[in-house]
Amino acid sequence: MTEAKFYGNIVSYDVHTYYNQNVSEEKEFAYQLREKVKEEFKDEIEAGDIRVHKFWETPIGPHPIAMWEVDFKKPELFANIVSFYQVNHGKLSVLIHPRSDKGDLADHTKHALWLGHKQRLATSIFR
Repeated sequence: MTEAKFYGNIVSYDVHTYYNQNVSEEKEFAYQLREKVKEEFKDEIEAGDIRVHKFWETPIGPHPIAMWEVDFKKPELFANIVSFYQVNHGKLSVLIHPRSDKGDLADHTKHALWLGHKQRLATSIFR
């Protein structure tokens, strides 16, 4: 049996959940969503198949507002993670982008998926 692979030389996906750090309700919702991810996917996290990263309280890299990130490398997780976010992201913006051989700019823009309001990324760092 062959191992499942992503299409188009994609090796993994990052999911960035954005929140306005100056709006307490939004920040609290983001924290609660992170806890929900950790509970819903605890087996996959424990196995090392999903990584849940720390909260960034200020913009970092191309990300224009505060955010936290989840990443995963197994194609079979894509449907569960994306559908989880579709149902649970509330009013938060969520960027879902591949990591591929096409480069950071294409991965974060042309090949990206968005849930909620699309954020304007600071893509000049990729040039």
